[in-house]
Amino acid sequence: MPKTCSSHSNDDLRLWELSDPAAAVDAAVELYGSDAATATAWCALTAHFDGRQSDYRFWCTVFSKLGSNGRA
Repeated sequence: MPKTCSSHSNDDLRLWELSDPAAAVDAAVELYGSDAATATAWCALTAHFDGRQSDYRFWCTVFSKLGSNGRA
């Protein structure tokens, strides 16, 4: 049976396995422009409150890279 977005088992794929933070920074800036930092912060918060700690750390890294690159 295919996994759905609502399944949160320990064997789910993690964002770290599918992408890298630098690519996510570029995508966030392309999609959200000056709101990229806000969008990635929301992604981090959503992952945190969903209990997806690995994804939370991924989005926190993306958020951090946005600020350190002066792109936030």
